[in-house]
Amino acid sequence: MKAYGKFLDAIESCEKIFLVITVALMIIVIAYQVILRYVFSASNAWSEELARYLFIYDVMIGAAIATRQNTHLQVDALIGILKPKTKCIFTIVATVLGIVFLIFLFGYSIVLCQAASVNISAGLKVPMSIPYACMPIGAVLMILTSIEVIMKQLQEIQKINKGEVL
Repeated sequence: MKAYGKFLDAIESCEKIFLVITVALMIIVIAYQVILRYVFSASNAWSEELARYLFIYDVMIGAAIATRQNTHLQVDALIGILKPKTKCIFTIVATVLGIVFLIFLFGYSIVLCQAASVNISAGLKVPMSIPYACMPIGAVLMILTSIEVIMKQLQEIQKINKGEVL
């Protein structure tokens, strides 16, 4: 468990660096586009497209971080009234269902990437498989972090059974 946690720590560090760089780049590109449009009454296609693609990647990478930290949106009112062991079980069940969904997302997104590889984006002139690749990348990252969430919940159940947690 510790080795897997360290592996995910390294991945999360890379994800955070990626997010810092891409958000900064998005701010620069959007500011450039605003100045170009409102000061010079001109525009270009690539800046809006680049900002959109970076944002989509950021959402998928951020979702993987949120999965690991268990900070996705959830109904806290229901979870708050559950006993600790029941809460762990519900978290495990929800995470397993999420993994099943992510496996389907991964499979279909690979097919989509392959099909889109022949299409070229209008502004950046890159294969559409590049922006679509955020889906399988995000799905794999979320599956990896979901496995850790399940392992932590199983450890929590063991602690509860031993009487270490009330």
